[in-house]
Amino acid sequence: MKNTRKGDSTGAVDHRRRELLAAAAAAAATFALPGCGGNGTLTATGGALPGDAQPASSGLPAPEVSGIDHVVVVMMENRSFDHYLGWVPGAEGRQAGTTLTGSDGKSYTSFDLAPQFQNCNLADPDHSYTGGRIQINGGAMNGFLLTQPPGDAFPIGYYTADSLPFFKGCAAHWTICDHYHSGILSSTTPNRIYMHAGQTDRLSNTTDLSTLPTVWDRMLEKGRSVAYYYVDDAYVAFWGDKYKPFSHKYSMATFAADIATQPLPELMYIDNVSATFNELLGVSRDDHPYADVRDGQAFLNEIYNNLRASPDWERTLLIINYDEGGGFYDHVMPPLAPVSAAEQALGNDGRLGGRVPCVLIGPRARRGYVAHTQFDPNSILNFLAWRFGFKPLGVRVDSANLALALDFDNPPDASTPAFDVSTGPFGGICLPTGIIGGADNPLFRIPLPPLPLPLNVPLPIKNLLPPIPGLDVPSGSSFPVFATAQRRTDHEQELSALHNLGQQFGF
Repeated sequence: MKNTRKGDSTGAVDHRRRELLAAAAAAAATFALPGCGGNGTLTATGGALPGDAQPASSGLPAPEVSGIDHVVVVMMENRSFDHYLGWVPGAEGRQAGTTLTGSDGKSYTSFDLAPQFQNCNLADPDHSYTGGRIQINGGAMNGFLLTQPPGDAFPIGYYTADSLPFFKGCAAHWTICDHYHSGILSSTTPNRIYMHAGQTDRLSNTTDLSTLPTVWDRMLEKGRSVAYYYVDDAYVAFWGDKYKPFSHKYSMATFAADIATQPLPELMYIDNVSATFNELLGVSRDDHPYADVRDGQAFLNEIYNNLRASPDWERTLLIINYDEGGGFYDHVMPPLAPVSAAEQALGNDGRLGGRVPCVLIGPRARRGYVAHTQFDPNSILNFLAWRFGFKPLGVRVDSANLALALDFDNPPDASTPAFDVSTGPFGGICLPTGIIGGADNPLFRIPLPPLPLPLNVPLPIKNLLPPIPGLDVPSGSSFPVFATAQRRTDHEQELSALHNLGQQFGF
């Protein structure tokens, strides 16, 4: 592919004005949608999008001269905006000074989680469809501790810039989106299906196959080049082996070699979801509790360094986002968005998920900038539809095109600062040892590399584990460590089922 450069220069003030006007227009369109009643419940829009419907692109350049030929989308796991990026200068963030009531009726105040980067003995926050609605509490945004075991304040813990060196560098040099919401107020699988399909066909983490059309279908129909990388578990397996031909198992070495020796595809996804044992032992790099968050920073920096060394960097956009907030506190009420008739039949009320980290990196990204426009996964898909000329996915054609946050007023800036991010690995084996020793630390502090998942692992996973106190207890137990362990076990069973699905189709 040719790496020609084109750009214009009309001024940053006009760009900011355009962004604000576009956001207002998108909001107005949302409020005018059929089915938006006075009770705040969004119903299906009904009817199909016209075949020539396109995302709003007023004020944007023609897609073919946008200076963006390659888009890389990286999705991480389960962190909210306030929890991770509430410290970003100029962003609408909140960290210190938040007080919420716990499930024991006591008040707890938000706190810096460092120097604990795994928090092994705290309960993985509830991030289910039902739990999310308890947490937002009709807009009060004060129920995040009500879904935790008594005395567990993990959801209002937070990390600051010094704990997240990659994001610290991004805040200084790239664009942070402080109103990017996940696609649905629910768990991982429905949200990751949103990232591929612009809608969902489930409200929880099930492994039923999907027939929804995806961004991969749209790109291939247009003859575009694509690649999909997965760290351990391939979410494209929900479509069977349909997308197997362009799917690749991610490793640092193979990814670096691919980037160095082959042209970048026009669209690349990197799904970072770790396998059962890696998650269970806390040695994953996907940021899902109980991963050491420093490993997640190293993973993102690794991708960034490889991409900025690519010959195609000058025409590349890297988008980093998270599948959902993971039950961590965020103070901004998630808005409503349209849902299809099929989603409404499932019981999807159209509530977007909470705000999650989203970073834009590349020569067209604005430097040291915070974009306040409301975005969601369909904003990325609408951007891709605009850039590559395909019909948008789902019914959220009015989700603001992510291109509105980019800089088309000035020539592209291909310079790439290096960030001071240690490579790790960090942390160690992370088991709920509070009942044994009471220490909120990994069981072993010797850093361990990710462990391979054994093939043909049967379910349920509790049969694979030694009898560790707290792991095999009823989910209704009143003991916090028992509830913590049960929630972890449930999560690992979901991952094991997903891994088995992938194995079934050759991933």
